[in-house]
Amino acid sequence: MEIGSFERDWEGLFNPRAIAVVGASNSLGKWGFVMPMSIIGGGYEGCLFMVNPNEDEVLGKPSYPSLADIGEELDLVIVTLPARKVEPVLEQAAAKGVKNVLVVASNFSEVGENGAALELELARAANELGITIIGPNTMGICSAPATLFALGAPNFPLRGSVGFISQSGNLGVQLLSWGKRRGVGFSRFVGSGNEANTEVTDYLAFLGSDPETSTIALYLEGLEDGRRFLEVATGIARRKPIVVLKGGKGDQGSRAVRSHSGALAGSLELFSGMFEQAGITVADTSEEFIDLVTAFSSMPLPRGGRVAVLTMGGGWGVVAADACDREGLTLATLPPELIEEMDSYLPTYWSRGNPVDLVGNLRRNNHFRAIDALARSEAVDMVVIMGIMLGTEFFVSNVVFTLLRPLYHILRQNARELPAFMRSMRRGFRKSVSDRSVTNPEGSVGIDPAELWNWTDYAFTGHLRRLMEETGKPILAVSMSEHKKPGMVHTALEPRLSGAVRVKRQGLFTTPTPERAIATAATMVRYASFAGGDRTPDEG
Repeated sequence: MEIGSFERDWEGLFNPRAIAVVGASNSLGKWGFVMPMSIIGGGYEGCLFMVNPNEDEVLGKPSYPSLADIGEELDLVIVTLPARKVEPVLEQAAAKGVKNVLVVASNFSEVGENGAALELELARAANELGITIIGPNTMGICSAPATLFALGAPNFPLRGSVGFISQSGNLGVQLLSWGKRRGVGFSRFVGSGNEANTEVTDYLAFLGSDPETSTIALYLEGLEDGRRFLEVATGIARRKPIVVLKGGKGDQGSRAVRSHSGALAGSLELFSGMFEQAGITVADTSEEFIDLVTAFSSMPLPRGGRVAVLTMGGGWGVVAADACDREGLTLATLPPELIEEMDSYLPTYWSRGNPVDLVGNLRRNNHFRAIDALARSEAVDMVVIMGIMLGTEFFVSNVVFTLLRPLYHILRQNARELPAFMRSMRRGFRKSVSDRSVTNPEGSVGIDPAELWNWTDYAFTGHLRRLMEETGKPILAVSMSEHKKPGMVHTALEPRLSGAVRVKRQGLFTTPTPERAIATAATMVRYASFAGGDRTPDEG
């Protein structure tokens, strides 16, 4: 690694008007095939040129013998050739005025001394020419504003406000996929690879000033210049949350880092102190990393640590209360006027305290009214809702299934009971309609058929989004149905998703357990205290 000190052309890298792929190929599976296919598949609208002297056409586009034969100006060159053939391409790129070269090839510093010497030679040549090298040994970049997805895998993330730098391209691309399932949108992604002459700190500085990015995510294995990283990160972290997943924390992990990217992982204590000093949020696991990135990019920061918990049953409320104790959060004390308001529409035996136990009430409007009341209360800084909210999941898995299973067994075991069963169901439906006006009952009430729309995921997500915008408070949802249902029919293009995943894809924060929700809320509280100001999603 030999970091260049020249002026970088970030605009040309992340918003290129013209790209050339050197080593472009029609052979399925080769890097020269995968990279341009991803660019085309992502809908890139700029000019894309193929360079391969042995082909007349590549992927339906004319193939040029060399960069010099392309008559247009270029902003980015992607090299898919073997390591030993990369350096001559730099001279050709420089002659075209290109300032950015993405090098896919491995077999550099990660394989030992000979590879390290080849990488150093490449870095020095690039520095003399004023060229930024992305990589080598990279899975590529993506830039949503430019509809650019130059990745080594067919991965097309959602557009959003998260800028992601990963020192592992494969891990980074996989986390992009995880993020898509969580509804996380990305502004930029770069797999920094071996960082021959451009290190993670350079990309971090760019994202810190990038108006498209409001949350920054890092997968970090090692640093060449920790002091510079600390200086740059400190200047950004109060304006934009920086979430880091650190690889190589132990002895075995450090050895794995060396063989993976050629980087030196360094002391965990040193990194931990640096992260704390800069105000960087650290995730201990990849699961927590995605949780935190999702939370920071989809919810406003809390103004304090007072939590209201809304649940359908008392047990989960107790679990959430225990989690608040562990994480240093406070269960908000509900003021008398709030309790009086909720008395008007909840059953007479509701908990009258926090956690708020809805005791099985299935009136959807009452669910929404309770969430509204808690979020709008001056005594509450954030709301955690559990187990009741995923409407489509509720109807498909409970209401419809509850009806169909009895029908199946009646037909199978005693079909003569079917007419009486159906008469009872009709009477029950009419009773539900007639009881629509019942409030704060002594016993439970059924579902109001007029509320069917409010049970849809669209109604739920729209309501919560509007409420967060209105109150400026985060609302975290806990679902117990994170995964696909077994036995469902899936399509090749769009697998059947659980309600939780569908809600996540609409940009709301959801976890499968109250412990994860409370832990995420506590991390947001700590960051908000550090940042010292209000910040809403998608604000830079």
